[in-house]
Amino acid sequence: MRWAFGVGVRFVRSVSERAHPRSLPPRVEEAVKDKLKRSTERLRRGRGGDGISRKGSSRVDGVRSMSAVEVLNAEIAVLRSVGLPEGVESVTDPETARYVTLPGGSPHEATAGVVPNPDLNTGPWHVHSYISGERNSGYHRASVHFRFSFSNLYPREPPDVHILSVCHHALVDDDKEVSSLFYHPENLPAKRIGMTKEKEKIFCTSDVAKNNSSDTSGIEFLEYDLRSVLVAARSFLSKPLLIPGDQSDKLVAHHRKHLGEQWQSAASMNERRDEIIDKYLVDKAGGGPKDARLFSKHGWPREFFHPTLLNVLEEIQEKDALEPMNRATRMNIIKNLCREEAPGIYSFPMLTPEACSALITEIEHFSSDQVSLPVRRPNSMNNHGVVINEMGMERAVDWLQENILQKIAEALYPDQGGGCLTSHHSFVVQYKEGLDLGLDMHTDDADVTFNACLGKEFEASGLTFCGVLGADVKKGNAPHRKVTALYAHEVGRCVAHLGAHRHGADDLIYGERLNLIVWNQSSTYRASDAYRWRDVPEETEAPDPKCLSFTHDKDFGTYKKYPPNVDGDALKSNAWYPPSEEYVKMK
Repeated sequence: MRWAFGVGVRFVRSVSERAHPRSLPPRVEEAVKDKLKRSTERLRRGRGGDGISRKGSSRVDGVRSMSAVEVLNAEIAVLRSVGLPEGVESVTDPETARYVTLPGGSPHEATAGVVPNPDLNTGPWHVHSYISGERNSGYHRASVHFRFSFSNLYPREPPDVHILSVCHHALVDDDKEVSSLFYHPENLPAKRIGMTKEKEKIFCTSDVAKNNSSDTSGIEFLEYDLRSVLVAARSFLSKPLLIPGDQSDKLVAHHRKHLGEQWQSAASMNERRDEIIDKYLVDKAGGGPKDARLFSKHGWPREFFHPTLLNVLEEIQEKDALEPMNRATRMNIIKNLCREEAPGIYSFPMLTPEACSALITEIEHFSSDQVSLPVRRPNSMNNHGVVINEMGMERAVDWLQENILQKIAEALYPDQGGGCLTSHHSFVVQYKEGLDLGLDMHTDDADVTFNACLGKEFEASGLTFCGVLGADVKKGNAPHRKVTALYAHEVGRCVAHLGAHRHGADDLIYGERLNLIVWNQSSTYRASDAYRWRDVPEETEAPDPKCLSFTHDKDFGTYKKYPPNVDGDALKSNAWYPPSEEYVKMK
């Protein structure tokens, strides 16, 4: 393996020197390199690379060694007893992953996506921690949510590390995973147990290493510990990671300088974000929040949620307390709460009028001249609205995701990571006469989307749904650009759908509508072949006009005229759908 840092690349990648045996399209080739990088840096899913499950503890020289989870529990107990490392706010107990992705035979053989963990005894185990960087690092104002995922080979291999909270960092990729550079010994030290250079060469070429075997009898190995991992995580937030190599090497020096510049730029952006939140929540700009309950990390109050929703969640909790329900029973209870609007599209009662009113009042106050703070808009397509994560509600929505949205998503969309949501992009959109009236057809950068109507009074302005990107039409699924449903918003009611479900907001005729939207992502699903290698079937008939997107469709002008004041040529040059044949499999 070699370490490379390309000019303009946002994070350091580990790239295999071995070329892929086939000539693949550029986007596919990039995904292959990424897949190789991830699999070679550390194992996943609590299994060796050969797919063999290895339960419990192992024996070295005839003596029973502690299992991975036993080691973790012992380390956490010691840390809590003697004190957590500086900058580490909290560390949770290990939690066994309930869902995993299973490896496919090749990149071209997509798996089912996310599946229930077939053997909870083999891990992986997640440990969550909130960590802040050193003073003036750019990551010192607010703690950052880390998730460390340990396989059953720990402590002989390091955990898989994700940052789940919103964090601008040069070495965190779009799927929330830290760069492979983090795992280099210069940045994450490990104990070398009796390892000599000669024996290391033998080990690296042995069948044991090739098969990722846990039988290390007679073989020395590296050993990691949780304290060192936590310290390395804090260092990750405090200074640029070290790119290994001789400083006198001009290329190494150039890469280090470039990384330092990229790191500082991202750190400054992160600090500006935290400053805005502090000015609103701590310094009370414009009088501060109108309703502090909206910002609690312990979640929104009971009176914010519809009684029917609460009754269903309490029913599940009570039955689980008597005797744990099987997965099918739990899912059926949740599905009975929902109304199926069309295949793959569901709605359910979520928020009370009090909650809707509180959210609208807070959004309008934060956006006012009285507060006078920068307002981040939801996305490139919405000109009005607010990203609520950027005004201090992120921890509150974390609670909402874990305790309510995930329970529903698990029942409705288990294959797409509904039961293991890890992060979110949460915002309120606004449609009003004289402002945005509607929204062009699109898919969301989400695995599962929840969209709750807050009000106010309005006419029309519903949602038009078409097909799911990559859905198999041979199995009766609708093509991507065929209308499947028209949904009319009801105040307090939430509609749920896959992020890959094409949809658009119909134009408002009268009044004003605001909606709370939570784009949920699952790092487990995004590590699966089902996400990375999505088939997009070739269209065999003309699309429905309502399903056309002037922003995303290359052939929009073939079927419709571009809207007034829209540069069709400029949009067409950046449009991507329908993909050309070589890009049928895409990320």
